Order: sequence, then structure tokens, then C-alpha cells
Amino acid sequence: MKVLLVSTNDLGDNGISTFIINNAKLLANEPDVQMDVLAPNEVDSKIKEDLATSGIRVFRIPNRNSKQLEYFKALVALLKKEKYDVLHVNGSSTIMSIELAAGFFAGVKVRIAHSHNTVTEHTGLNKALRPAFEMFVNQRLACNEAAGKWLFKNKSFTVIDNGIFLDRYQYNQDNRDRIRKSLGISPDTILLGHVGGFNYQKNQAFLLKLLKRLTGNYKLVLIGQGQLFDEVKAKSKELAVTDKVIFTGSVNNVPDYLSAMDAFVLPSRFEGQPFVLIEASANGLPIIASDKVSQEVNLTGKIQFVPLKTDVWSRSIQKLNQIDRLAESRDNCERLASKGYDAHANAEKLYEFYRDRLK
Repeated sequence: MKVLLVSTNDLGDNGISTFIINNAKLLANEPDVQMDVLAPNEVDSKIKEDLATSGIRVFRIPNRNSKQLEYFKALVALLKKEKYDVLHVNGSSTIMSIELAAGFFAGVKVRIAHSHNTVTEHTGLNKALRPAFEMFVNQRLACNEAAGKWLFKNKSFTVIDNGIFLDRYQYNQDNRDRIRKSLGISPDTILLGHVGGFNYQKNQAFLLKLLKRLTGNYKLVLIGQGQLFDEVKAKSKELAVTDKVIFTGSVNNVPDYLSAMDAFVLPSRFEGQPFVLIEASANGLPIIASDKVSQEVNLTGKIQFVPLKTDVWSRSIQKLNQIDRLAESRDNCERLASKGYDAHANAEKLYEFYRDRLK
């Protein structure tokens, strides 16, 4: 079985990438599977090397956004040359019809659209491409019910949960002490944290306004890169909160940073089922998220969903109590595992999905 996992977003620090990388590596262990990945960007060498150790190739072809025709032709050629059995396209709109059409013309038997969100920034194009999407897709997956119903309307779909490697994300006191020391965070400082690409959706600038409003010994760590990184950094200077904000850029040890935090904050303008909230839950962190985030992600029943108003967020944060993080982390990991959010179990479900559709 040859499978091509396609990322319609840059392969890097984001939830779709986490899904693709985790499942590619796990399924590559199956003796009858060859997993490959297609990305629209120049992928970081560390990610490539990590995937290569599992025998996974990473392909890049002409840019999907600026050279659509060249992209389409190159994808058809790649699919024909490699003779893939499964084309698994990961995105959040009917624009995935580009890849699905390439799969159709290349003769790929199983053409999967996988919905990872509940909204798109390209509403006009999403509507215009609906007929093509319905013509070329023949299998439908979603990260949760909300994402599936949004993209697939009244068509049936299968949910593959955004599972993580739970043991990697459990709270660790030694990692907390080490990271806080490296960041210069005193024991009495309350460290708020966010992990995600710097873009319109993630809305990091809101957290700077929140930090300006908070009274007390608070600091904020922002982990990730992205197109709005410099803009958000400039905003921190404009609001005179640079002494309270730490920009780490991309890191390869996110679980260590989660342990260093005292609360996780996610002010997204829209989300399907963000991996990062599952990761933060596994770490035992108190979580405050925007009410624009799908509440299906509240798997532990402990996440607070709050309207995007700084006064409301300020009150919610200042009401947070100290907790036994280790006990909370263990409890949350048990809850997540019981609800099927273990990466190994999810990969097995995906493997069976592929096999069943190929029969």
C-alpha cells in the first residue's frame, strides 16, 4: 500500500503538520505500507531527517498558491510515477479539489479529503469549488464532528481523533525548573503560554493587549514562527510589554515548555480541534480558550471557553487557582486515553480505514 499524505499548509509548527508527521511515522512501521509526504514549502531539514529515519520521503513541487497549473501538472506526474494507492489530502476547504482532481486524473483509487477546521479564510473560492470537490472526492475524514459537518455538509464522514503521544506530554518538574531558569522566570511569576503559528487565526496580538491589562506578576511566552511574527513583536513594543513577553521562535521540545507554564491561553479567531489544547491538557495545564474554538476539544471537561474580550479574559486568569500539576496531568492523560486520543490507537484506525477502502 502506497500512501501520499498531502499538507495544504506549510509543513512545520501547526496542527495539520503534527497529524501528518505523527501518522506517517507510525504507519511507516507497518510492513505493507510506504508513506510519503507532499508539502507546499521548503521543509525544515530536521523534520525531513526525522521522517527519513522511518523511510518517509518528503516531496515539494511548484507553489500551490502562486503556480496552480504547474502545481497540478507536477502532482499528476508524481502520482502517476509513484503509483499511489491512497491520496490523503489535509486541509480546511473545498480548495482541496485541486489535489483530489490530480488524484482522479492520475488514477488513484482512494482520494481522501480530511477536514481540520470549521471555517476558511477563502469563502468565495470555497463556494465556487464545491461542485469540483464533490466530483473528485470519494472518501471523507474529519478531526471531529464540527469540522466534518462544516466541510462535508450532509455527506457521511469518518472521524479520526487528533491523538498525541500522551507519555511525551505528561508534566515534568525537572523540565519546568530547567526551562523557567533558562527564561529567567522567578518562582512567584505566573507564566502564561501559547504555542502556534503567528497568523490571523491564532490572534497572538490579543494576548499582548491582555498582558497590558493584567495586574500582578505575569509573563507570557509565545512559541512558534509565522508570517505575523515581526508584526506581533512590534506590537509588544508599541504596547510597552516587551519586558513581559518572551518570543522563543520554533522549538523542538514543546512538552518541556508546557511544563514551565502556569496556564495555557488560546485566543484563536477560529479552530477545528487544535492539537495544542490536547497537548496542554495532557500536561495538566489550566486552559483558557476563545469561544470561537470548537468545544468538542474539551475532552477533560476542564477547559474554559471565553469571549474575545480582554476584561473577561483578565478576570478568568486572575481567578485561576494553583493545582497539583502532576496529579492533574495523570488524570487528564487517563481521560484522553479513554476517549481515544492516543496517537498509536488513532494511527491503527487510520490504517484500517485505508485497508477497508482499498478492498
